[in-house]
Amino acid sequence: METGILGFIGSKNIGDYVQTKAVIDLVGSKNIKILDRENLDKYNDNVIQTIINGWFMESPENWPPSEKIKPLFISFHLNPSIETELLKDESIKYFKSHEPVGCRDIYTRDILLEKGINAYYSSCITTTIDRNNYLKSKTQAEGIIVIGAFDRLKPTLDYKSSVKLLLSIFKYPFKKIDYTLKLSKFNRHLKNQNFKIKRYSQLNKRPIKSHNEGLNLASEMLEKIAESEVMITSRIHAALPALAMGLKVIFIDQGLDHINHKHRLSGLKNYFTCVNLKDFFMINLDNIPVTDKHKVYTQKIKDTINNFLTQ
Repeated sequence: METGILGFIGSKNIGDYVQTKAVIDLVGSKNIKILDRENLDKYNDNVIQTIINGWFMESPENWPPSEKIKPLFISFHLNPSIETELLKDESIKYFKSHEPVGCRDIYTRDILLEKGINAYYSSCITTTIDRNNYLKSKTQAEGIIVIGAFDRLKPTLDYKSSVKLLLSIFKYPFKKIDYTLKLSKFNRHLKNQNFKIKRYSQLNKRPIKSHNEGLNLASEMLEKIAESEVMITSRIHAALPALAMGLKVIFIDQGLDHINHKHRLSGLKNYFTCVNLKDFFMINLDNIPVTDKHKVYTQKIKDTINNFLTQ
């Protein structure tokens, strides 16, 4: 039987495919089929055992998945913005028919338990990523890599309604000034550190057009992480792979006050040094600890997936 693995065509976030790549690393690249996360209800081929992990979802009207998908729920996250849609009676029945549900965060676990669904905290599959798969043999890991440390503070316009758009237009210049000043201070601080500084973006400039493109972008990003010593980010799927690879990780949580961000981090923030910008300037980067709190879950993830595939 083929193994289904999730991708997300149309995403600009390479982190979506970092999760895809992490699953492929565990199950192998043979006899797999990558399915689009947002259209699992439309699958109409042979029955396929599928690893259901990641953030759900942009299009709740396309849930639950097709009956031809035999799912393993692990590292699953429920988007609070569509919580009501994904927890309708039909969906609850679907979850219960495929228990237990392994959850990427405490929030998802607790909201499913409240609905009578057998759920547990599994942590994230990206914590299983092996540095040896991405570190080139002649490359010496060195320096700081900065991935999206200020992505959440960068001002944007809100097009959800005319009122929100007008309000965001009014606030934009003030937020832009604040963002620019903080970023400038951050960059000056890094220049004074005794580290080589590298920068990479987890956000692609345009939507990802194919699964192959997404996987190539994810591999490139993981290679950049593997050749570094310290990660500074506000992106979960930069922080967790770096953690898995043994880097020192500083997670800047400033700008992550929205309920969606807070819930995604529940249970994961304990894995790394998590600070706001003010506290970041007080840190001695040489003394950041390499933590292993995630490791208690990594073998369980591997065993769970292996047991599912060999049933």
